[in-house]
Amino acid sequence: MKEKIYIPIKINENDIQISDDNIKEIEKNLDKKILLELVHEDFTSINIQNQKNILAKINETMQKYKIYGIKITSSPDSVDKKNLKFLKKFKVKEIELKIESSNDYILKHIGADFKFEYAKKIAKQIKFLRFALGITVTIGLPESTALDDLNTVKQSIGLKPIHITLIPCQINYNNEVKKLFDENDFEPLSKVQLIERLKESIKLISNAKIKSISIGYEGQHIDDMDIEDFRDLIASDMWYDRIVEMIKSYNVKVKVVEIEVNEADINIVKGIDNCNLNKLKEVYDVELQISKNDKIDKGNYKMKILKTYTDFLDEDN
Repeated sequence: MKEKIYIPIKINENDIQISDDNIKEIEKNLDKKILLELVHEDFTSINIQNQKNILAKINETMQKYKIYGIKITSSPDSVDKKNLKFLKKFKVKEIELKIESSNDYILKHIGADFKFEYAKKIAKQIKFLRFALGITVTIGLPESTALDDLNTVKQSIGLKPIHITLIPCQINYNNEVKKLFDENDFEPLSKVQLIERLKESIKLISNAKIKSISIGYEGQHIDDMDIEDFRDLIASDMWYDRIVEMIKSYNVKVKVVEIEVNEADINIVKGIDNCNLNKLKEVYDVELQISKNDKIDKGNYKMKILKTYTDFLDEDN
């Protein structure tokens, strides 16, 4: 099976420009299953004739390079069955649906023009017409509790998407959220609070065997941290939790352990500025040694005890 790759294509309300860089990226990946991802937060909100013009122009490029299809993002209130059938004709293969929350009060509070039941109906129509369904959930919306966020994730999992995007809510999320902040009716979650909610959400999604998860959008900042570093921070924190859980599962008090991981995971396991290594030493008095093993898939690991406190007592005797 060919590897799937997404190539972002920037569009505006009236036109599309497939850049030279886009063409180079397409030509470099002709052996893969290419989807041209239209970078617009709600493609189906564009005037219908402009949608047709944009898709027709993209289809010319797709035909030339034998590209698999197109991915768009849509809000539930801007798409219907008739629109979906038209998108099908223009080789749209995947639709990312911005569900945001399963709580109708929260949706209304942030200015959404739909209720969750309607979003579910659209999601089912998307799947019925054989589009691949992605879902976007927003974490930390105004008045959304940790329970609300987890419930939205659970409801989204129930729709059986192939992908879930988790967007951390910041002040500039939309005009309504910005207005609530300006009126002192909304305070964004701290970085620590966001990480905890995102970790719980990721665990739920992973346990449901949805392998494709993404955090935030390109160019987003969480406080003063760009989204790439924030993603690394979450991954590092999740690695720390896994390591602690494994250490606690042993029946002996561990002094030194070794973890084998793929080379791509080494820095994330160590943590930013070796924070995971330092925290394990400070909190549990455990020394963690990390070794490379590229036979292990990214995200997996092998762990073994090198020394226990019993060993040290034996040495003293």
